Amino acid sequence: MLGTEPEVIQNYVETGQIKIVFWPVLNHGDPSVYATLTAQCVGLQDAEKFWDAHELLFTSQRDLWRADRDYFVNTAVSLGIDQATFEACYDDGSALDQVLQLDALRKERGIFSQPYFDIAGTLFGGAPSFTNFAAVVDPLLANAP
Repeated sequence: MLGTEPEVIQNYVETGQIKIVFWPVLNHGDPSVYATLTAQCVGLQDAEKFWDAHELLFTSQRDLWRADRDYFVNTAVSLGIDQATFEACYDDGSALDQVLQLDALRKERGIFSQPYFDIAGTLFGGAPSFTNFAAVVDPLLANAP
């Protein structure tokens, strides 16, 4: 989706037609749990930096298998996030509970892959080209309330 995302943002998000919402997909054990927790705690300090953390962690996936707490703290700090506030969030358990609850809700909805899209209640998955994305989304938006 990262390849299509800039066009989706320019053509749909910036025009107010759709909103991109992140839902955790914790299919890769601890690395996906703690990467998602990191993005969540970053986002609680600065909502826009959530997406910076998401992209940085996504593009650094190979590093996540060896990552420890210090790796995630350093990632957050590298984005300009206050270290003490981040560590409190990372360690206190409430953000982790929220991440795990969102993942459970995703599974309850029958979503087991990524990326996945919910457009006006219609679900579809895959990493489409922008042209294919628009072919699906435009009719749904035209019929949305």
